[in-house]
Amino acid sequence: MTSPSPQADRPAPLARRRAPRSLAESFARAAGVLGLCALAVCDSLDNIDVEVGGMAVVPPGTVVEEVLGSLDFPAFQSIDLSAEFENQGVTKDDVDEVHLLEFTLRIESPADGDFDFLSSVSFFAETEGQPRVLIAEFDEVPRGARELSMEVIEGVDLKPYVVAPKMTITSEARVNGRPAEETTIAADVLLDVDVSVPGC
Repeated sequence: MTSPSPQADRPAPLARRRAPRSLAESFARAAGVLGLCALAVCDSLDNIDVEVGGMAVVPPGTVVEEVLGSLDFPAFQSIDLSAEFENQGVTKDDVDEVHLLEFTLRIESPADGDFDFLSSVSFFAETEGQPRVLIAEFDEVPRGARELSMEVIEGVDLKPYVVAPKMTITSEARVNGRPAEETTIAADVLLDVDVSVPGC
């Protein structure tokens, strides 16, 4: 008869218990989690989106008529965002940086209107004491387009323009004459405003 192996009579080893965390380790872990939560909260609090909109009316004409040199948006002639900031609980003094996120043009009327009269368009920000700066543009407008998502110029900080008493958005357009019918263009501008929040 074969004698049993000495290993067979040995009890199975117990699972090794993890050493309990020290109080300092527990506090450090909790502090790290709270820090990440605070960072996420600050990221959501110190950036606000501000929308600016306007309408431009392009009169009808013929291709032999003098072409347009710009698109005139009356609402863009004197932009003051003080009221919008107040609604968010901040002031112009709290602003750290401002960047353009989106700039969209669309045909509001007529229903069958399009941008065929437009070849290209550029938009600029202006205010007293600051240089005129290019903020968005669209080259080679496609035939039949009813909406244009402008190419935003990256790296432009609009803070000096936004915190000024007023900011103006102007345009330069290269056109193919005027549309056959009076055409209304809507412009939608979305700004990302970075503000100072105590504790963040």
